Amino acid sequence: MKLRKFILPALLSPLLLCLTCPAAQAFSGIYYVIPTSAPLRECASPKCEVLLTVYQGNQVQILDRTDTGWSKVRLVEREGIGWIPSNLLSYSPDLKAKHLPTYYANTNSLAIHQHPTPNSSVLFTLNFNDPVEMLGVSTSGWAQVRDLRSNTIGWVAPRYLSDTPLSSPKSPRRRRAPARKAAPQEKAPTATPPPPSAM
Repeated sequence: MKLRKFILPALLSPLLLCLTCPAAQAFSGIYYVIPTSAPLRECASPKCEVLLTVYQGNQVQILDRTDTGWSKVRLVEREGIGWIPSNLLSYSPDLKAKHLPTYYANTNSLAIHQHPTPNSSVLFTLNFNDPVEMLGVSTSGWAQVRDLRSNTIGWVAPRYLSDTPLSSPKSPRRRRAPARKAAPQEKAPTATPPPPSAM
């Protein structure tokens, strides 16, 4: 009986300690931003509004993760919380930045839009052969780019980008006018056959 009095409290004390202590965070430690720059978004989608821009080597803490490959992070060195693709984060500060492809504007004037739609506001305008860094492509087919001179991040239509500088700008595609349907021709009236002659 005396032994049981000592064993039971010994078994219950760790359980009570775990119940009273605060829950541990699911993702501990410091992570680092891999690319030279990346947008921190309001929600876990490339269509969400950009809250601020993070840069290579910025330290973040992961608060949450989704099954679709996004992480909700808190900046360590400055204020800011937002969503970023998980593959743009590294646990090692020594990991070199991923190589993001460079593209060039293949038209004389190319608008960088705030959102992946032609009706959104224009953030910046590229000149012919201005270089941009390709950050990704949205589900609607628009390319998210960063202007290498101004660090402006926005959206453009991919058809206006080339993977190498060109000697002359491409002419914009002209929309073909819809073909006019020919008016239906009136059929000539068919002559009624004469009635059969009586025998």
